[in-house]
Parts: sequence; C-alpha cells; structure tokens
Amino acid sequence: MPKTKIKQVDDALNGGIMESSAVAFVGSLEYDNVILMHQVTLNALKDGKKVLLVTFRHAPNTLLKETEHNGINYAPFIEDGSLVILDGYTNLYAPGQKQGENILSNPLDIGITTAVIRNSLSRGEFDVLVIDDLTAQYTLQPNPKGYIKTLVRLMNSVKSLGVTAMAALCGGDVFEKVDLAAALIPFDYVLEVSRGKIIITRSIQPLKIAKPVFPYVRTSEGIKLVLEEYTTVEGIKKRLRAEPDGTLWLDWERVEIITEESERATIETAYEFLGPEKGKEFLYLWGGKKQFIGIGKDAKRRTDNLRSALKEIALLTRSSGGGGTIEIIEVREDLIVITGKKLFPGGKGSPPLPYHVHYAGSIAQFLTEFTGKKWEGKETKCEAMGADHCEFVFWPAE
Repeated sequence: MPKTKIKQVDDALNGGIMESSAVAFVGSLEYDNVILMHQVTLNALKDGKKVLLVTFRHAPNTLLKETEHNGINYAPFIEDGSLVILDGYTNLYAPGQKQGENILSNPLDIGITTAVIRNSLSRGEFDVLVIDDLTAQYTLQPNPKGYIKTLVRLMNSVKSLGVTAMAALCGGDVFEKVDLAAALIPFDYVLEVSRGKIIITRSIQPLKIAKPVFPYVRTSEGIKLVLEEYTTVEGIKKRLRAEPDGTLWLDWERVEIITEESERATIETAYEFLGPEKGKEFLYLWGGKKQFIGIGKDAKRRTDNLRSALKEIALLTRSSGGGGTIEIIEVREDLIVITGKKLFPGGKGSPPLPYHVHYAGSIAQFLTEFTGKKWEGKETKCEAMGADHCEFVFWPAE
C-alpha cells in the first residue's frame, strides 16, 4: 500500500493508497504536487516496489537534481534496478531525434508513447508507474481532446495490469476546466497540493475525516505539514528568516521576540488598569477571542480525537520557545482538566494574581471550535500565586 508518510494524510486514507489504483496529484505552477508525488514514489521504492518513472517535464538528470534538492535521493534505486526512468523529454525539444536505451523516440505521438509505456510495464514487471507530468504533453498537443481520451485509456489499462499509477498535472493553471474534469475520470484518488494546502478531493475508500484539508510547507526534506514543522524548536528555527532591515518572519507572518519581562508587564498593566476581575476578563478574551481563532477548526480536519488534538496544542506550546510543559490530566464530555509548569511568563505576581488566564481563554476557544459547542474555562491554580503548578478547568457552557 503506497503511503505519503505524512501521518494525518495516511490516516485519513485508512492507512494509505490502495494497490492497483490510479492517483492524480493536482497542483499549480509551483509544482508542490510533483514533489509530494515523488515522496510517495520514494516510499514505494523503500518498501521494495519496482517503479517505472516517465518524465516529460525535465531531462532525467535535471529531474534527479530537482528531487535531490527536495530531500528525495533516487540514486541507490537506479543502481539496483528498482527504478527505471523513461525519458519522454529529450525528443520533445531536441533539434534532431535522439536514440538510446529508455528514450521515447516520438513522445508527441501519444498512441506510440502509451504503447511503449504499457510494453515497458509488462516486460519489466513493474509495480508502479509514475508520470512527471501530464501538463507538458497537454500543452503541446494539436488535439488536446484526443490526448485526454488516450490518457484515460492508458490509466485504465495500467490498472488492469495490476500496476499502481501516479501522475502529476498542473490543473486549473493550465488545463481548461472541462479538459481537467475529463482527464481526472480514470483516477481513483485525487490529491490537490497547492498554495499551502493538501486537499483529498477523491478517494476510492471512505475517508476517516469529514474535511480532509492539511496545511503544509515545502522544506528541504520535501512536503511537510505545518503542524509537523512547528512542533519542534528545530522546525521553527528552519522557518524563521531575518530581513536586512531587522524584520523577522516565520514563513509568511511577521513576528517579534517577546521577553518574559515584557509579557509580565502586559499582564500586570491589565490588572492595575482594570482591577482583578475585569483584568481576568480582559486576559481571558485576549487569549481566546484573538489568539486562537481558527486553531480548533484546523485540528478537527486532522483528527476526531479530542485528547490527541489537545496533545498537539501542548506540543506547539512547548516548541514556541517559552511555553513550558502542559499535561492533559482528564478529558470527559463534561469536564477537562489540564496542568502546566513553567508556563510563559514565569515569576510571582505582586499582588498574587494568576498570570496565565489567557491560556484558559485560548483553550476554551479551541474546545468550542473543535467540539461545536461552547466551552468556558478558568485558571484555578497558578505558579505566580505560589502553587507548584498551574491548573486549568474547562466545562461546557450550555
């Protein structure tokens, strides 16, 4: 069973992609869809599958350089014969016809090309066919409709051989809408990978989650979910960059380094200006109504398990640089208890007042979005008030 090795995506697909099926990786001109397809290809090779890779987008050497830059090293599998590259690029653009082993002589003749591919699959006893990518052929065809008909026949005939087929295409950036719909007919799975989101739009088996949308980033190790990159300090460090004018960015968001002293000053000012009760209300709303909007909905797309979702929040809190340690103590339908140590900011309040009410607001907002019913919460113990740990209690408001 081919896998993306992105846990949340494979979980949604009930463990991965079924054998002898066809998978379309649809994207845009940024080609993130192509990178994810090659990640799945590499995983198949590591699992002992034999792969025929047909390239129309790059010459083989260029393709290998691109994949290597994205953390995909095909060299060992080419050496042991488990990966064979069929060159459909050279004779698309060469001034004269090139001959040689594994070079398609006339790739624009779709009938001959598909016959060669099917023949290669049969002779080589391949388990997987990968096409990188269908877009170049579509743009060069004098008869795109005829090309799509031939493509549909190819995909269906490959599946009939018991071979798993994977292909990348640019989608709406290049294909006409009606042509794209027709081209996708033979594919059992359709994964859209573009502009920071992986979306499973078709699956041969029922999906485990209602909204299969997964935010991702492109790294030197390929496509990774945002969550995976942000749950470790090292992952966050790789996403940070500084401009010459001193501006600090975390991917697409401008950020500022906040010290404990600065955060404490904000909290103490709220209490001094508004008083203890109004100060708590302000900090609660600051955490819940502004900082955590959308986080619970995003988590719900990845998992239906509330405890697992809360553990993700604990990881993100710890990896953000000053979050301390959060532990999920109890999760019930009517009560949730969470504790924390060395939460940001630390120190003792003067007078002793809770410093982490905004955590309660944030988690209450998260629970409301994740469960679809309103939750409230409060900080019942705080290290700033002399306790040996912070404690947060949450309950349904309705």
